[in-house]
Amino acid sequence: MKRRWQRWAPLGAGLILAGCATPPESRVEEMPASYPANWTADGAPGETETGVSLEEDQGGWVDDFNSADLRPLINEAIANNYDLQATAASLGIASADATIAGADAYPQINGEFGGGRQRQNIGGMNTEFSNVMLSVGATWEIDIWGRLRDRQSAALADVQAQLATYRGARLSLAARTANAWFRTIEARQQLDLATVTYESFNRGTEAIRSRYERGVSPALDLRLSLAQTAAAKASMDLRGQEYDAAVRQLEVLLGRYPAKELAVVEELPSITRPVPVGLPSELLDRRPDLIVAERQLAASGKRISEARKSMLPRIALTGEYGYSSSSLSNLLDSSFSVWTLAGNALQPIFQGMRLSAAVDRAKAVAQQNLAAYGQTALDAFREVETTLAAEQFLNERVDNLDESATQSIAAEDAAWEQYSRGLTDIITVLESQRRAFEARTALINARTNRLVNRVNLYLALGGDFDHAPQEGVEVKSPLGPDEITLPSETLPEKVALQDKATAEES
Repeated sequence: MKRRWQRWAPLGAGLILAGCATPPESRVEEMPASYPANWTADGAPGETETGVSLEEDQGGWVDDFNSADLRPLINEAIANNYDLQATAASLGIASADATIAGADAYPQINGEFGGGRQRQNIGGMNTEFSNVMLSVGATWEIDIWGRLRDRQSAALADVQAQLATYRGARLSLAARTANAWFRTIEARQQLDLATVTYESFNRGTEAIRSRYERGVSPALDLRLSLAQTAAAKASMDLRGQEYDAAVRQLEVLLGRYPAKELAVVEELPSITRPVPVGLPSELLDRRPDLIVAERQLAASGKRISEARKSMLPRIALTGEYGYSSSSLSNLLDSSFSVWTLAGNALQPIFQGMRLSAAVDRAKAVAQQNLAAYGQTALDAFREVETTLAAEQFLNERVDNLDESATQSIAAEDAAWEQYSRGLTDIITVLESQRRAFEARTALINARTNRLVNRVNLYLALGGDFDHAPQEGVEVKSPLGPDEITLPSETLPEKVALQDKATAEES
């Protein structure tokens, strides 16, 4: 037994030398583009101003809106949306690829059983004999330079990037669902407004018709009123079409058949708290797309190292132990045991510049990923600054449109009163009606845009969407009754994201 252990000792030493690969450290020592200490947009809270901190926020972004329907809709979308399921499957693919990439770092062990019977005719004499073999063989590349560990480490970074991609897809789906819900409510309000406006115009037309039949108003007044009423009816038809499309689009986001069966509330929710604050530097650790870009950059660094180490000698061990006998009954008899142990070293000398070109390619990919990271960061900063600035503009726009709608409605009432007394013409009445309708339409749209911008602000900040729903929500598979629980439960701890957001989730 002792001698048998000594035969396999070199393979055991190789296992110890191989070690375990871990995800690579960040290669971003300094941002490719400079950024300020605080946001520069007008209306963004400064260092001395109070506000809601993203790190202190515990309620989740959904609590920004006093809507009891929003959270269930987002949970339903995340559980049933097919695009998110496809992204979840990609995460599983990346995890499997990482396992495959690390397979070469372990011994390749195979069992073999074989048997045969052979007949030979030598000098007119027939000879028959049998042979039966049972063996276990192993091959092992000793990863002295760490080439295989670099390969697996890069693959683990790919898994981390795909995990961030999944988080980003889930965050985006939550935002799209919220915005689609707000747009659907807006579509209903616009339809209701168009319906009320048409009915009001129609009543006005009937009043003018009565005045015309009594000879009080000319035919021109009636024709102008009929034309405006017909236009209002066309507007109502258009709003009905838009509402129908909005409901069906939202149902598809939720993973439902687009049957227009979703119940839609009448009023838009309101925003319940100030703009959330944070620092530009925190964005680098929060946004999934930035995490993806950083992990791709880290992986490219490991692939440069792997390409360089491919030029170094490779040392491999092979071994086999088993039994060989002409009789099956003696197959496990130690007297018939056989074993082999061999080692070899391979040093690349000339391969047509393939290895040096691989190093150059890996360096170029790293430069490409660094540039992509810098551009992604600039785009992220722009999105935050733009949505922060839009908060103030939209608040002022809503206030001004609210005043415009109030005055337009009052002007419409005054115009009708003066027309009934013969103090103004029908053109003034119709114009006041049109302006009142347009002001109320614009007000509804501005209120919706303010809600959408707040959601987009959280999306730009990499926001606290992971609070809604909680980590581990079940994603239903369209292929069968099984359910996929993602993301952290299906991945080993060593490939969990090391960023701040994931630490908070865990």
